[in-house]
Amino acid sequence: MTFLIRILLIISAILMLVFMLKRIRQSKLKIEYTIFWIAFSTLLVLMGIFPKVFYRISGLIGFQSPISMVFLVIIFVLIVKMFFMTIQISQLENKVDALAQQIAIDRKIDKDAEKE
Repeated sequence: MTFLIRILLIISAILMLVFMLKRIRQSKLKIEYTIFWIAFSTLLVLMGIFPKVFYRISGLIGFQSPISMVFLVIIFVLIVKMFFMTIQISQLENKVDALAQQIAIDRKIDKDAEKE
C-alpha cells in the first residue's frame, strides 16, 4: 500500500468518525446504528496505520494481493450490514401495516358508535 493511499485511508476514516460523532450529538442517528460505522472506520484507520498486519494476514489466507483481501472483507461486511438492515426494514414495514390496519379498525368503530 503506497504512502499516499495510506494517508487518504486514514484521513477519510477519521472524517467518517467525526461525521458519525457529529450525527450522534445532533440526535440524527441512534447510537446502536453508529457503533457499526465507528467500528468500521476504526478498522480502516488501523489498516492505514498498520498495513503490514494485513499483508501478513492476506499471505496466510492465500491472497495474491493484500488489497484484494481488503476489498473482499469490506464488501462482505457491507453486504452483511445491508442484509440486517433489510430485515429491520421488513419488520418496520410490518409494524406500519399493522398500525394502519388498527387505525382503520378504530375509525370504523368510532363511526359506528357515532351512528348509534
